[in-house]
Parts: sequence; structure tokens; C-alpha cells
Amino acid sequence: MLDAVSDAIQAGWEAPRILSADDEDADAPDDDDSPDDAILDYRILGRPGGAIILVVLDGAGLMQTSLAATGLAQHLTTWSPGLLQYAPDEVKISKIDKPYDDENWLPPLDDDATKRPSWHLAELLEDQLQEIAAQYLIAHAIRSLWNPGAPPHQQRAWDVVAGAVEPPWGGQLSHALGVLLVRAARFEHQSGSQTKLVVQGEGSPDLAADLLRRARLSASEPETGWTDDEMLGHVLIERFMEEHQLLWNRVVDDEPPEATEERSDRQLRALLWAGLRALATMAAPLAHLTGPWQVLDTFGDDTIISILAQAEEEQNEEDAEEDAAELESAAAAHVLVWLTIRHPGLLDTPAGNALVQRAAQNNSSFHHVIHDALLMAGSGPLTAALAEQPAPARLRLGINAFVAALATTEHADTDEAADAYDDMNLALERILARGTGLAKRIRYLLAVTGLTARLTETDANPRRTIEGHVSTPQMLTHYMLLDPAMHATLILHQDINENAVLRTHILSLAAQVAPIAAGDLAAELPELEGDDPRLEPAARTRALGWIESALQVAHERGQRLSEEDNPDRSADAQTLVTAMTAGAELPDGWPIQRFVSAAAEAAASILHATGAANLAQDVFTDS
Repeated sequence: MLDAVSDAIQAGWEAPRILSADDEDADAPDDDDSPDDAILDYRILGRPGGAIILVVLDGAGLMQTSLAATGLAQHLTTWSPGLLQYAPDEVKISKIDKPYDDENWLPPLDDDATKRPSWHLAELLEDQLQEIAAQYLIAHAIRSLWNPGAPPHQQRAWDVVAGAVEPPWGGQLSHALGVLLVRAARFEHQSGSQTKLVVQGEGSPDLAADLLRRARLSASEPETGWTDDEMLGHVLIERFMEEHQLLWNRVVDDEPPEATEERSDRQLRALLWAGLRALATMAAPLAHLTGPWQVLDTFGDDTIISILAQAEEEQNEEDAEEDAAELESAAAAHVLVWLTIRHPGLLDTPAGNALVQRAAQNNSSFHHVIHDALLMAGSGPLTAALAEQPAPARLRLGINAFVAALATTEHADTDEAADAYDDMNLALERILARGTGLAKRIRYLLAVTGLTARLTETDANPRRTIEGHVSTPQMLTHYMLLDPAMHATLILHQDINENAVLRTHILSLAAQVAPIAAGDLAAELPELEGDDPRLEPAARTRALGWIESALQVAHERGQRLSEEDNPDRSADAQTLVTAMTAGAELPDGWPIQRFVSAAAEAAASILHATGAANLAQDVFTDS
């Protein structure tokens, strides 16, 4: 058909001429064909059942072009017997001001904006790679279902199900799901333990429960004749799909394409959610593994997967060590800034001095935390603080540069402010340069920061009446705890809630310094604020867990507690300790901030009384 159309266009066609009074040949009209070279360019775009034909005509007006187009339509449909069955659907006319290049009026097909690849990128992978990738995606998905507290952006199961509608993943994921369900059922059967269906995830719980039942049955009562996991998985999934009318990969007679796509996607999602929840249930004993490759390696004996699992485990161990160091550095920086604002006297304790020494060893986090604290406090309070506590001669140049840049950020336009932020960081780098006396320089910055924070509620702060700006020391520490990871520029390898983990480490370090620091800092935790009715019970349970863990430490050390063990313990903290040790009723009606603050102080005081303050991280860190 395309060759016939091309031949017909190249042969030309007859079309009536419209002559105006200005035409030189008006007295002698020419009934011949269109003028020579009237066709400047043409393009034929074939499609199933027809073609789109583009023709560029030279110098014709709208009326003449309309007649030419009509003549072309008639010419094409009568050119050859093969074209008789076709008829024009639509005619469009538009003006072209200039050619695409020296030789063509129409752009080449390769430059056409509608050009699309013939295959989805994933379809270019070999089948074995697609299969392994599908298994990896499923293993990654079920790991997210083992963590009911994971935020939405970490729910890989949802991402996998939503993306399965893109070729080739629907077929590959459903096939891999069948294989993994069979292997997980065998693993669970051999381990001799079963758990209830996981709550996390979407889809129908009834569908998930039925698929879980069928998978477990395949392990306890395997059908004779089938020994290959792929065939067993295929049969399992196919029978489940037929039973529940989830035939997502079937075409229904007389069903419009749009309806087929909508039905198929909906049924595929239902199948995958049921499969993921069933698989996560049977594989729950593997939740301690640190990556999806290790989960897959437990189920099978694939050499490639085993190699990847070993590499994953080694890399995760290395990443975990780096994360732990970064967390400790960031937490130490935050605790130092919080202490200098809320309890400056505690910086002179042995624990406070240890934090200063830790910041001196790795001052990157301290640099960023002190930068943000002074930035939010403002140049006015900082200038007043420096007037009361002048910088040593060695630091004066850097301090003055920092203050000038800070003032610029408060009044300059965007471009100038960006340069000023760079100047602030450069000034801090000079102040915190490694070398002799770094610990003293850190202590000076802390002293100035604490004084600056206290001056935010005085006339030295011109912005204290502006909504959102820091106007009290408590507001400054509140802002610092809202997003501590951002203020410390903390980025972890682990896919976890960095702010929540860092706040827990900050609290445990404060507990090592002093019980009162733990209590006061715990009262400021952002987790205690919000309208969600679940927040208060969760916070209360977590706080009681601190005391229980601390009492367990004391019990393991063979020590009995009494009020004389810690005379500085507040009345609220002592009330909780007494109630927990005696099994008495806990106080009722306390605001959650008061309860959590007392619990944190109580747990820290128990650790200090038993000489186990160094175990605060184990007590306060969530498992």
C-alpha cells in the first residue's frame, strides 16, 4: 500500500485552477495539470489499516490547496485496485514558512517528537536478568512489610505493585512470586513455625489469607508429578487466579481496549498484594537479614544470587559502621548545642568534656549544627553576645567575617545571600581548623552560642516579634530538634527515618551526661506533638520501656534501688521509679510531656546510680 501511494504522488494528479483578476493568464486559462515542481516534499506514515500522508505544495493559497488536496484524495483511491478499499478520513491544511533544511521541507523521522522506542528498556534485558530482577524487587517489597512503622516513602511494596503494570514486569513479577511462594512455604514448613498474616500492606486480607493457605498446603502436601519450583509456582498462581477471577493476563471477547487495560491492571495489583503479604508472612523469620539478596539466597541455591548476597552483607556491615560513626558525631554536636543553651553548666562535667573531645576529633557535624543554630538566632543577638564575650585574637577575623556574612543573609537579595552563606561556612572552617587548641575554640563557640540564644528574647533581637523567627532559647532548641538530620547534614546508607533515629541518639547521649538533661530534652521531642490520637499512647509505652530497660540493667548488676541512690532525682522521676519497682499503679492524668520527661530522667538516674550510664544508648535506642 505504501509503495502504491508513493507512486501515485510522484506521478502527480489533476486539480482545477482558481484564477484571480491579477493572474497574467486570466484571458487564457490552462486546463493542464498543476504547474511543474508544485510538489515540494511529501511523507507517508503507515499505520495499521491506513496511512497519514503529508504533502508540501508550492505557492498555493488556501482555496487552491483545498482543491489540490481533494484531487489528491480522489487520485490516490483510484490509482490502483489495492487502494480502492480506502477513503480519506480527515484533511488538514497548514502553512509552512520555511524548509527544514536545504534539501527537505519536512523534518526527518528521527527528529520527530513522537518517535518512541520499540521496546521498554527493561525488555532489552535477557530473560534471566529479568527473572532475577523481579525476584529482587519482590524481596525488597516484603522487607518493607516487616516494618509497620515505616513512613510511606519507604514502602517499597507499594512502589513495586504500582510499577508492575509497565511491561515486562507484570508477567515477570507474577512468575517470580509463584516461585518464591513455593520456596518460602518450604522454608516455613522445615522451620516448623508459622505466624499470622502480616497486617501491613494493601489489597484484600481474604485474598492474601487464601493464597497463604494454598502456598502452605503446597509445602505440607505437595502434588505428585511436580518437582520444579517454577512449575509448582506457576500452577499455584494460575489456580489462585482462576478461583478468584484475577485473570489479568487474559483478553475478554468484545472488551474495549481501555476496559481491558483497566481490568488487567486492577486484577494484577490484587494478585500482587495478596502474594506479597502471603510471602512476607512465611518469610518473617528472615527479617533480621540486612538485604533482599540475602533473603533470596536463603530460599534457593542460585550461584549468582549467592555471590550478590555475600557482597550485600559485607557492604551492609561496612555501611552500618559508617552510619554509626556519623550518627554519634551528629548526636554529639546536637547535644553540645542543646546543653550550652539549656544547661551550660553540664558542659564542664566529665561527660560534657568527652562530647567536646568527640567534636574535636570530627567537627564536620558540629560545624553544620553550630552554623544553623547561629543562623536561626540572628545577627543581632550574636553581635550583642560578642560584645559581652569578645573573641580571642586568633578567632577575631573569622568571627567578624561570620557575623558580617550572617547580617548580609538577613537583608540581601537571593544572589548576594547565596554568596554570604558560602562566606559563613568559610569563616567557620577557619575557626574550626584542625590544630592546637581546637577543643578551646569549640568551647568558645558553644559559650557564644548559648549567650546568643538567651539574648534572642531581648531587645538585641529585632526579629523577635516576627512570627516564625526565634524569640526564645526554647524556640531555638525546638527548631533544632524538628529536623536534626538536616541541621547536621546527616545522610545514612540505611533506608530509615534519619530524624527519628538521630533524636533517639541525642537523647541517649544527654542521658549519659545527666538525668536532668535527659528529662528536659525528652520533654522537647517533636514526637509528643500532634493531633494523631495514637501519639500519646505510643509515647507513653516507649517511655515506660526506658524505665523497664534501665531496671533490667540494675537487676543484672545485682543492685537494689532506693531514694538514697540518687538524691537529685526529681519527685516525678522518683514517683515513676517507685511505681515501677513496686508494681504499683502509675500516675494518671499527667500531660504526656510531663510523663515522658519524668520517665527519661528516671531511666537515666537508674543508670547513673548503678554505674551504667555508658549503656544509655541500649536503653533509649529503639530496637
